[in-house]
Amino acid sequence: MIETEHCPDCGSHKFFVNKEKGELICKNCSFVVEDALVDFGKDSRAFDDDSLQENSRTGAPFDPRVTDNLATQIGNSSDIAKLSGKTRALIQRIKKKNNWTSNSFEQNLNTAMGIMRIIAGNMSVPSSVEKDAAVMYRRVAEKNLAMRSSIENLVVATLYIACKMHGIPRPMREFSLSSKVDLKTLGKTYKLVLRHTGLKIQPVSPMDYVSKLSSALKFTPKVQTKTVKMIEKMEKMALTSGLSPLSVSSAALYMTSILEGEKRTQKQFAEVTNITETTLRNRCKSLSKKLGIKLK
Repeated sequence: MIETEHCPDCGSHKFFVNKEKGELICKNCSFVVEDALVDFGKDSRAFDDDSLQENSRTGAPFDPRVTDNLATQIGNSSDIAKLSGKTRALIQRIKKKNNWTSNSFEQNLNTAMGIMRIIAGNMSVPSSVEKDAAVMYRRVAEKNLAMRSSIENLVVATLYIACKMHGIPRPMREFSLSSKVDLKTLGKTYKLVLRHTGLKIQPVSPMDYVSKLSSALKFTPKVQTKTVKMIEKMEKMALTSGLSPLSVSSAALYMTSILEGEKRTQKQFAEVTNITETTLRNRCKSLSKKLGIKLK
């Protein structure tokens, strides 16, 4: 049929078939000749859960943040509030019994995804990062790590790891402050998750924080470029080994701002970076001495 038909717009006999959208398109003028082609090819077959999920044509798209896409939902609060008192009490009992039927794994995921949604929203974590964190938590939950650490600790740790995997520089202290999880506990949970999932995360470089801090403190591109060069010099001299990447980046940016005449107060740096003014002063003092920089 494609060989005998001609394009009604330009008369061409050359067509392109878009199987995904079911369209027949003219190669010459891009005119859509047909937009509802029927696929007469063989239907897909599935032999395991992965291929079934990939080739499925029905149901909602899989979202790792949703515990069960096919879970039974018995009304919502606004609909139930419109019912009479006797009917409302009956529906509440049905909902409670329905929740009892879910297993402990589903209850664990329900609690974890609720916590993850709140923390990710407070920290403005991108949706793609949140989904990867949800997949990671599912793997962790399947290994029964919730028996060794609290659900909230595991959720925050997986969010932190997902941010690092996506190259988003967010210090661990920021996750600790947003979730009220102790920094030391979060560090232990982070190592626990990496050990049991087999993930290997590249260490964060001070370079990763320069752009974010420069934008937050409204520095010019010149200061940002000079800061990057200063950090490169520090790394060649092995001055950053064993130091917090955030503190090194903050100190380098602070020293560069003074040298370029765009000074910001130590209090402003502390508010943006969540490191103390004392830490900033000590880091600047030690690094400037080793670099041979004299600060006014």
